[in-house]
Amino acid sequence: MTFPEHKSDPPERLRRFALVERLAHWTYATFFLVALALGLLMWIPKTRVWLSGSRQQVSHLHGGMGLLMVVVPLLLFLFTDRRRLAKNVHEIDLWDRDDRVWFWRALRGYTVLRREMPPQGRFNAGQKANAIVVAAMALGFVVTGSLLLAAPRLPAWLVSRALLLHQILAIAAVALFVGHLLHALSTSHGRDSLRAMTGGTMSESVARERHEKWWRRQRG
Repeated sequence: MTFPEHKSDPPERLRRFALVERLAHWTYATFFLVALALGLLMWIPKTRVWLSGSRQQVSHLHGGMGLLMVVVPLLLFLFTDRRRLAKNVHEIDLWDRDDRVWFWRALRGYTVLRREMPPQGRFNAGQKANAIVVAAMALGFVVTGSLLLAAPRLPAWLVSRALLLHQILAIAAVALFVGHLLHALSTSHGRDSLRAMTGGTMSESVARERHEKWWRRQRG
């Protein structure tokens, strides 16, 4: 006599990101990639020659994509859930002792070596630092991009400095994006975080391990 195999219940998942947060994240990423592709077309010598007379139109399209990259995610929050935006900004801006210790240990490679790290909230110190850097870079893109679009009416020295800073920001943004993507795809908790950013939920095991303070609040 045989008995049916018992199937354990799937691991519970906790609600982590609301729909507006996920839409804002992927909207920003999409416009960033489009703006990056257009920027590369104007930067690579061969494609720059190929564009020829269309370069000005591509430049304006590149600037438009960069502006939408910043404006659309903000509008999504402002028109749907301002309180969630304010809450996220507050959480990212608030650094307690555990955050500071976590950050400096992470810089020394403790996360890679899987050494003990202080408990973290909904966002760990690395995610907070990443959000601050991305916001600062987005502002830098808007300012330098606006100066470049207005180049014919501005002094040459200002335009050349704006172009240099814009290129430095682009290189830094690509490095940050590649690192972010590699982390999301190469680690189990990164893949679970990616799933949270697509489906909205995170496994309880990852939440307990990586965001213990937030996990405890979720469990009361």
